[in-house]
Parts: sequence; C-alpha cells; structure tokens
Amino acid sequence: MTVEFDQQIGKQEAAKQPQRFVVDFWMTGRCDMECPFCYGADVPTASRIEIDNSGKDQKVYLYDTTEETRAITGKGGARPEMTLTQMQEIVAKLKDIGVTTLTIAGGEPLLRPETPKIIKFAHDAGLEVYLSSNGTFFKRHYNQVKDYISVLGLPLDGSTPNMNVLMGRREYLYKNIQGILSYLGANPPQHKVKVGTVVSRINIADIEQIGQFLYRSPGQCQPDTWRLYQFEPLKKGAKNRELYEISDSEFDDVVSRLQLVFPEAQISARSNNDHMNAYFFVTPDGMLQTVDIKHRSVADLLSTSTEDLKSIVGSYRDTQIRASKNREWLNSQ
Repeated sequence: MTVEFDQQIGKQEAAKQPQRFVVDFWMTGRCDMECPFCYGADVPTASRIEIDNSGKDQKVYLYDTTEETRAITGKGGARPEMTLTQMQEIVAKLKDIGVTTLTIAGGEPLLRPETPKIIKFAHDAGLEVYLSSNGTFFKRHYNQVKDYISVLGLPLDGSTPNMNVLMGRREYLYKNIQGILSYLGANPPQHKVKVGTVVSRINIADIEQIGQFLYRSPGQCQPDTWRLYQFEPLKKGAKNRELYEISDSEFDDVVSRLQLVFPEAQISARSNNDHMNAYFFVTPDGMLQTVDIKHRSVADLLSTSTEDLKSIVGSYRDTQIRASKNREWLNSQ
C-alpha cells in the first residue's frame, strides 16, 4: 500500500464511469458521543437565538470558518448550520451534477429534527440514501426514515460495554446497538445493515470477539456488511495517535484473519490509504470539502451555481473514482 494516489491505477480507472457518485452530507457537528478518533464534522463553536418563520425562538449553531473557506467566500466570521430549505436546495444541486448516493452523517445526524425530512427529500429525488448513525435516537426516528434509506450504518468498537468505553464511546452504545440488532432481527428491514468498527491499538485483540457477537448471536440481525476502519490520525485522532495507531500490516493481518474466521460475513476493509482523496463532504454550514492529509474546502454550495459546481467537481475526477471504489461494498446491497 502507498500513501500517495497510485498513478497506474488512476490511468486504468480514468476512462471508467464511477459506479456511484457518493457524497457524505454532514447534517451537524453536534453529537452525544465524544469519540477521540472522530474525523467527522467539526463541532459548532457557538450558537445564537433567532426567530423562525412561525415566530418561535430557534437556536442556531455556528461554525468557525477555515482559511480556505474565507478565501472562497470572501468573508470572515462564523457560518450557521444550514436551514432545511438550504439543505434541500443543495441536495437538488448535487442530484443535478450527477450524485447518485448520499450518506447522511455528522456528528449525529438524528440530533437534527430536519434529518428525516432531508432523507425523504433525497429519496424522492431519486438518490440512494445511506444513513450513518450511532443509534442513540433510533427509537425516536426509525419509523420516519426506514422506508427511505437503502442502508443503515451503525458503530460497534468492542464486544463488551467496557471495551466500547475504552475506545472512547459512551457507556450506553453497546446496549443500544445490541437492542437495535435484536429489534431488526425480529423485524427484518427492507434496507441493508452495515456495522462499522474502528480498529485500533486498544481493541485490536477484541476484534474477533466483535465478529462473534455480530454473526454468532441467535436472534440478532446479522449485518449485511461489516466495515473495518483502520484508525486514522485525522482531526481528533491526530491528538491521540500514540494511544490508537496501528500499522498497515497489523490492520491487514486483522482483516485476513477475520475473513477466515467468518466466511459467511461480507467484510469490507478501509485502510488509511483508501481514505486519501476518496471522499466529498458537505459540511453543516454548506461547504464542499475533499480530504487528503486534511479536510479541504473547495466550493461554497450555498452560492456556487450548478454549472460552476459541475466544473469544480469535474476537476476532482480521481476523487470521484476513488470515492466510488471506497464504497464498493454497497454494490452487493
């Protein structure tokens, strides 16, 4: 594996049309978890009270702008989380430039009451919708979204409550995921289920036991995909790399072993190298970002026209190809 984009693969793939054009839509940076390896949306830094259209007080969350964002927008200061109308406009714009698949993520996306409406809006627009949630608010919102998603993604980083806590999750995560998988086992969904596990120095010896829990527990819904993520020192993870980081070879060995132990499972591995130049993100304040060794803003979706956006995204052809390859596990869904 190499850190830099493999030029030979790039040449071979350049002529191909990506099977999917995937964009991760970060609904919010707010989350009930504080995972020390998170590289999702930034946490809002402030809030203010505004009056909404019905005359009610509404808390608006604000995000600091990066130097790149200020250069693109020509403005300084914080930017607010998008409104429902702004998010719908951006979803429509993404559809118009050829996006096929929207990953609804965060933060914890179900913290926003608008999320079920955005999921339905994207589904009705013809987009494939993949909801990535930590499961805390599953009971509250599942019936609102279950008919409009193709995949529900859930996290599990330990085979016991304590291991999940050691990994930095809240103590209730294990019980929540166990309850959700039991519920889905008794009520088989139309959508697929993916469980994601961050593989790190802390839980590397426990990964096989997580597989036992996922695939050998009677009555539970077995995940259609078990996605293994090599711990990556991005954002919060950069501050905790000594505690969590594992080598590429250690990660590869874990994946190979699990594929032998659980031949019935669809195990999909995402190494740090797979992550490089392989994502488009919509931030909660409406910027389009890509990622290499850091997240980089490339367009203001609130003000960029569809034609200009098509041109900007077209200049990131390699990212489109790698993003499609990175989500190949969806092909068997």
